[in-house]
Amino acid sequence: MSQKKITIIGGSGGMGKVFGRYFKQHGFDVTIYARNKERLKDVATEMGVNYEFSLEKSVKKADIVMVTIPIKSTPEMIKKIGPYLKENALIFDITSIKKAVFEALEDLKNTFPVNCISLHPMFGPGIKDMKNYVMLVLKIGGTNKYEIIINDLLELFRSDGLIITETSPDIHDKRVALTLGVPHMLNILFLNLLKNADEPLNELTKYTGTTFLLQKVFAESIIQREMEMFGEIQMENQQFHAILEMFEKLVKNYRKSIENKDLKGFSEIFSEGLDYSKEDNHFKNSYKYFYEFMKILKGK
Repeated sequence: MSQKKITIIGGSGGMGKVFGRYFKQHGFDVTIYARNKERLKDVATEMGVNYEFSLEKSVKKADIVMVTIPIKSTPEMIKKIGPYLKENALIFDITSIKKAVFEALEDLKNTFPVNCISLHPMFGPGIKDMKNYVMLVLKIGGTNKYEIIINDLLELFRSDGLIITETSPDIHDKRVALTLGVPHMLNILFLNLLKNADEPLNELTKYTGTTFLLQKVFAESIIQREMEMFGEIQMENQQFHAILEMFEKLVKNYRKSIENKDLKGFSEIFSEGLDYSKEDNHFKNSYKYFYEFMKILKGK
């Protein structure tokens, strides 16, 4: 796929920069577009890529257009650039919620002779190497060249060790609500619970065991990232709303067993989690992994 032109809308953001560098390394002619003109110029200069202030000019000659902007803005952006895309162009997004985006891309390929796919890289802008990370893929369709164009892109990703997992909008949104939304929620609440207990974190750390230390590190790594993104992933995903109701019921049942000193009830909740975990391929070695993480934290 070398020498093809790619435009990244939102190219001055974290993931825009990741993929801008990635495609440049693979020989693409990269152009980035963003609303903040000053930042756009600075990032383009930093990465050694092209930039364009006009949305129409940025995409009309592109072989590939990538959209990496806030979730709520993505469907409208897809609709907006449709008339500017050249025949057989490929457009893809990397949003964390797919229902509305999938519908917008379907409308686009039914209206214009372009090719559409929706991607979700399961990693953040801090990534250094894509090997063994997951790329979720939702195939949508397009022209008679669709399969060739899509397979070229996916083979490029596979060549760098990305694990390609195909899915559908509903399955994607439910599973991402569980794999992203739930861990984010639990870690945000974990830190807020400690704060509400009115104990300085540095003082708590003096009392730490292995479990608390790892949980604290996970939570602190999450809380430093973009609040708006976390909010969107949870607020805009209707599947997460349903999961939140489940969570509230679980907490009520947990509290009831604790307050009533109901060891049987507590054992049932504990055992259900244990039995579910046993199905996981990592289960047998999880305790080993736990202490490998600890060695890293302790600098051993």
